[in-house]
Amino acid sequence: MARAAIALFGLVLAGCAAAKAGPPAELNSLWSAGPAACAAGVGVRFRSDAIEAVYDDEVETLFERPRYHLEHVGEAFRVRIVYDLPRAIGGPAATGAHGVLVLARQPNDGIAPIAHALLDGRTGAARVRIADDPAVALLTLEPCGAHPWREQLRGRRFS
Repeated sequence: MARAAIALFGLVLAGCAAAKAGPPAELNSLWSAGPAACAAGVGVRFRSDAIEAVYDDEVETLFERPRYHLEHVGEAFRVRIVYDLPRAIGGPAATGAHGVLVLARQPNDGIAPIAHALLDGRTGAARVRIADDPAVALLTLEPCGAHPWREQLRGRRFS
């Protein structure tokens, strides 16, 4: 019985450790739709307190308080991002609704959503989106500037 309790405690700690306060290092810097957008400084930044759209000198919050869960690294990089859906003004204090977005590394060394779900914890309702999802167009990105996925080390890629 004591072993089972210790094993359960270890699993709980491992689950807590998997959720980082900030985005994985792979998502640092500006990500954009292409070289022209990168040159103009237009794109998306992944931060610990928000995922932001950057336009020249303006910043707009896309998702507040994201929680990043790194699932795979290197060539198979994948990160699950859980975010709270906005509350209606005058609505209940806690909505219980949240979104789950999964970004994965693409063959061009960019990232793109491979799954997006909207879930309501109070009712159990779920909506899974990927076809015609605005998040796909918004978050199909490539890194701006030097990035470990693009850099060569003695003729070999490192990830």
